[in-house]
Amino acid sequence: MEPDFERRLIRSMSGCSSLSSSPFSSPVSSPSPIKHSDRFIPLRSLSQPSAFFIDQEQMHKGPMVDKKSARDLSITATTTNTGTNSSTNGTTIAADRTKDILTYQALLQNEMFGTQIDSLYDEQHMNSVYSNSNSNHQHLTGNTNQPGTIDSPMNGGVNTQGGNATVNVQSVGGLIHTTSISGNTGILCQSSQQRLPYTNTNSNLLRTRDPNTIFRYSALRNTDDLHYSPYSLSPLSPASIRLLRSPRKQLRKIPKTPFKVLDAPELQDDFYLNLVDWSSTNILAVGLNASVYLWNANTSNVTRLCDLQTESDTVTSVAWSDRGQYVAVGTHKGIVQIWDATTNRKTVSFPRHTARVGALAWNDYCIYSGSRDRFILQNDTRSSKQERKLAGHRQEVCGLKWSPDRQLLASGGNDNRLLVWNQSCMNPIQIYTDHTAAVKAIAWSPHQQGLLASGGGTADRYIRFWNTLTAQSLQCIDTGSQVCNLAWSKHSNELVSTHGYSQNQIVVWKYPSMLQLARLTGHTFRVLYLAVSPDGESIVTGAGDETLRFWNVFTKCRANKESDSVLNLFNKIR
Repeated sequence: MEPDFERRLIRSMSGCSSLSSSPFSSPVSSPSPIKHSDRFIPLRSLSQPSAFFIDQEQMHKGPMVDKKSARDLSITATTTNTGTNSSTNGTTIAADRTKDILTYQALLQNEMFGTQIDSLYDEQHMNSVYSNSNSNHQHLTGNTNQPGTIDSPMNGGVNTQGGNATVNVQSVGGLIHTTSISGNTGILCQSSQQRLPYTNTNSNLLRTRDPNTIFRYSALRNTDDLHYSPYSLSPLSPASIRLLRSPRKQLRKIPKTPFKVLDAPELQDDFYLNLVDWSSTNILAVGLNASVYLWNANTSNVTRLCDLQTESDTVTSVAWSDRGQYVAVGTHKGIVQIWDATTNRKTVSFPRHTARVGALAWNDYCIYSGSRDRFILQNDTRSSKQERKLAGHRQEVCGLKWSPDRQLLASGGNDNRLLVWNQSCMNPIQIYTDHTAAVKAIAWSPHQQGLLASGGGTADRYIRFWNTLTAQSLQCIDTGSQVCNLAWSKHSNELVSTHGYSQNQIVVWKYPSMLQLARLTGHTFRVLYLAVSPDGESIVTGAGDETLRFWNVFTKCRANKESDSVLNLFNKIR
């Protein structure tokens, strides 16, 4: 086809033909009313041409949107939001229908526009990323000492330093959008206009220089991604094949309401106290004013362990021993009492602190206590001798946690510092000063050795992660409210955080992407207390509203299914 004829043909199809533009036009003919066409006419000058079809009436209104798909998505989203009142089967069907719609849209875009969509994220992760990207309170950072470094939750924690880079983020439609990052300023720049059916945020992608032209031809930039195998008989592109082969993950629904609520009268609303703990024998210990009560989760029986009214003292902290036989009770007068839960008798007492004991931590038969007098004391419950006295904090010690291997002790204080101790040194081996408020929330990861998480108070609001093996900061996230407690899941790489001012919420996070899996509300006061059940599935939270609420937030380990592959020789043994 001659170039001149091709140019005239395109102009005639777009409604701009004239007498001088084509020798085949007649004086009585009117301009062609055709506004769009599906005919594809490639240009000879391009090695791999591709056409983008667009209605001229939509050219000045922005990118095209499939109204039917958008309506289906809105109906599905409405069904998902009211899923708490509907059955589980209906919610699952709606979620699967949403995924089918997104997959179908992605396949069409791959084959028609060459958008190269090869994966879709879960609906919960999609909504979390979209809400986090539009929030002014939450952002992810990598090493805070390196400017221009951004740690994206979608790229697996890979840092991008200097210059301009590209990461993949997600929009309302659940498809992958390309967003530019400026390495000089370290700011994630995302277009404010969300484009549902397209994956490229370039506003000129579906626009042509000539407003009367309905086609746009462009050479594909990444030719390596479109490399076809010479032996492949599939008509689909490699991206579409990868999309169809990608696994369909089952959405995990976390109940938004507690399955049990207990009254806890006189439960103190004090950020620096630790009044709730769950034993390995499935018994919950709660400190209420001057008494400690035990609630058996198996039988729902409640018993009073001790009463300190006769001593004119109050309970400020409780902690179960590893085997679940003894309960350590810290008091306002600085006394640490050890009680036998089976006989309801006090075995030993350590009156060595000069102020209230707000934090307790067991390590075998030794009890470690943190007090308002700024000291951490180690006492052996088998004797009345004091083992060690650790001095490192400048203000009250409000958090104590041992690592899973019982080799390192993490302590947080009102001096905004996080200290790490070992069992031999009298001085801390690591000191972290990045927090700008009191550090009470401390949790060691049971899945990765040396991984420590900590949360700051009202003036800080950050959850920070530390590698204690290298003494380096890994990442941090602004939660937007006071971090009161942290706890890791025993079976998956997830953690839960409880918050105070000003949202009073419970958040379940996915590590290391730090995507919000669920946000639970119900307490009307700060959620100051948190404990995990021995099976690792449930948590209990306590607040100043004098209630204890039980939530199902974690799942158990799934049994490893045996492979059905012919390479597994053990499946053939009879």
